Amino acid sequence: MNETIRPTTDTAQTSAWRLWIDRCGGFALLAGESVSVGGARPDSTTDIQVRTDWRRCEGTVVRRNGDYFWSAADDQALQRQDAGGQLLIANSVFPISGSATLRLHQPSPLSRSAILSLDPPHRFDQHVDQVLLVDQTVLIGPSAGDHIRCTALDTTAVLVFRDGRWQAKLKPGATTAGLSRRTNRPQPVDLVPGRRVSIGELDMMLEEV
Repeated sequence: MNETIRPTTDTAQTSAWRLWIDRCGGFALLAGESVSVGGARPDSTTDIQVRTDWRRCEGTVVRRNGDYFWSAADDQALQRQDAGGQLLIANSVFPISGSATLRLHQPSPLSRSAILSLDPPHRFDQHVDQVLLVDQTVLIGPSAGDHIRCTALDTTAVLVFRDGRWQAKLKPGATTAGLSRRTNRPQPVDLVPGRRVSIGELDMMLEEV
């Protein structure tokens, strides 16, 4: 089943992009402290929409001090929760009734960014494999501690989002593509939407949503 990811109408709170990496996949990047989740509707402005039997808005994910909390839209459910919502721990399954299973992961203690993924057979719209809730940095590499896992590549890199600007750079000590030497002072590269960029073995393109 397909899912649709749309930016919120409040652009001061949330901004959305898609990142395409050759031999790795497509990823939705959402920057903001709060994102809404719900079923897909043609006229909906919910940030993350899933084409399944969910309601128009099932609830909201909020990041506070590096932790993520779920607040259901259902008034009765909200009355049973603390005012701050339900804490989502590692590999948490969202408490949403329906056929789709949505999970949250925080793979690295070095970044407060989180991954949202769907259990098969559900997939995100436009071939996006995962949704990333971005807090400044996103780690790319072949290990389980990376937000974006590119197991077919040896390159490790960091994406940085600051002041509305995206940059990418190799991690210190990463091997440069085609060379045996390692780079000790990697230089950041601007990610301009619509422009193809290569660092190490990573060939990527950022796209505004």
